[in-house]
Amino acid sequence: MATGHWFTNRGKTLIVQGAWDDDAATLIRCGLLVGTQPTAADTAAEVADLNTVNDLLVTAAATECSAGGYARQNLSRTNAAEDDANDRVNLDASDVAFGALASGQTIIGAFFYDATTDTNDTTRLLLSVDWFAAGVPTNGGTITYPIADLYRAA
Repeated sequence: MATGHWFTNRGKTLIVQGAWDDDAATLIRCGLLVGTQPTAADTAAEVADLNTVNDLLVTAAATECSAGGYARQNLSRTNAAEDDANDRVNLDASDVAFGALASGQTIIGAFFYDATTDTNDTTRLLLSVDWFAAGVPTNGGTITYPIADLYRAA
């Protein structure tokens, strides 16, 4: 399984245009992926061309978590911060907790999207996909996606 946190070209555009700082706190959201990584989204180049959540879940055939208790979560984030010591800009957010997910699925990745036009997955703009190095089984407890600078611009 390929691993990495990959931006979509649409996500790069939105971040450069200021979506990180300008969007309300509930407009960037996170979802979880389960099962097997689809071959249509297992390289950075393939993920880069995806524009919407629908492109990821339908066109690329990724599978979203459906374990009992699962719901997509809002990202609680801070404004972009200049980091002169490391010559970059850090875009940070709080860890994302998905509480009490029923047993039976293995989380293999996460996806982030801009929900400004949050009518359905065909209008939700995909920012990035993060494929995990190892799956995380659901077991009835909380699954936490840890974040230390979700994105960095250097």
